[in-house]
Amino acid sequence: MKKLLFLLGWILMMSSCLLIGCGNQKAQEADGKNVDELQKEEAVYVKTEPVQTMNFTNKIMLPGNLKPREEAVVTAEVNGKVQEIVGDLGSHVGKGQSLCKLDDTTYQLAYENKSKDLSMARIEYDHLTNDYERTKTLYENHVKSKSELETVEKEYEKQKESLGIKENDVALAKKNVEDTHIKAPISGIISSKKALMGQMVSPGTQLFKLVNIDQIYVEVGIAEKDMPFIKKGQKCVVKVEVFSDSIEGKITNIGPEPEKDTKTYPVKILINNEKMKLKAGMFATAKIILDQHKDALGVPKKAVMKEKEKHYVFIEENKKAVKKEVKIGFSSDAAYEILEGVEKGDQVIVVGYENLEDGSLVEKK
Repeated sequence: MKKLLFLLGWILMMSSCLLIGCGNQKAQEADGKNVDELQKEEAVYVKTEPVQTMNFTNKIMLPGNLKPREEAVVTAEVNGKVQEIVGDLGSHVGKGQSLCKLDDTTYQLAYENKSKDLSMARIEYDHLTNDYERTKTLYENHVKSKSELETVEKEYEKQKESLGIKENDVALAKKNVEDTHIKAPISGIISSKKALMGQMVSPGTQLFKLVNIDQIYVEVGIAEKDMPFIKKGQKCVVKVEVFSDSIEGKITNIGPEPEKDTKTYPVKILINNEKMKLKAGMFATAKIILDQHKDALGVPKKAVMKEKEKHYVFIEENKKAVKKEVKIGFSSDAAYEILEGVEKGDQVIVVGYENLEDGSLVEKK
């Protein structure tokens, strides 16, 4: 029995030694590993891009609507019945071209009568002019008295004044006849037609509306803070929503005071419409360049982090991530201008920075 117990004890002791030996061997193997290999296992794989010089612009994008460069509402100037219509919706017309005609019978008769009255008045005026000149000569030769001269002179002056009135009557009658011919005050396109055949119209009745869209305006509103950068003649780029191409324009009009509703200053941008594809009322976006910075330092937007109103990037230096605060300036679609914090050539971490801390080990992919 004692021998059996001794044998079991010896077996347990040997098992413990073997276990202790194995543990020590594993520890020794771990201690013998290369330190660089351990660091490599803990490093975060990242991708970097160098800080480069870029050109940046400070621009504003403003919504606006297209408006005709010129527009005119055509109304009747006299009473009358619409006798003929020449212009139609969408028609191109030149300045002075006939749009419609009113019945001018009454005005023609009035013009003829006034013209006859004027002819008679001129005959009478010529007769009194001769009489006045003759009487004046006789008075100067002491043949006619002063009272006789004054009587003739009064008749002469009265007829002269009457002649002036009749000349005005004829001019008005002639204008009435001319006003029955409704003509285009500007060159353009008929955008509205309200005249109807046989319609009785009176002064002020709207008959047509014309728009000139050979050139067209984009009307936008500029905020007060941006007004110091806006000037006449400044180039802009306009993108009309329904078309793919952009159009160059220039600022032609700047309002002196803000609109009451929007608190923005009205500005007009003129663009050419040679192909006449742009129409009034279309929605557009105007890009206005306020300032430019050339050869400035820039980094990809995706590399910039924001923490409590401050901006940071991670720079890779000697296989370590170095966190640097940066001051940003202008921006483009893909990059930020960096005013302070990095230098040209610095390797900015653009992929894999999410879980980095200042001093973290990194490995480039």
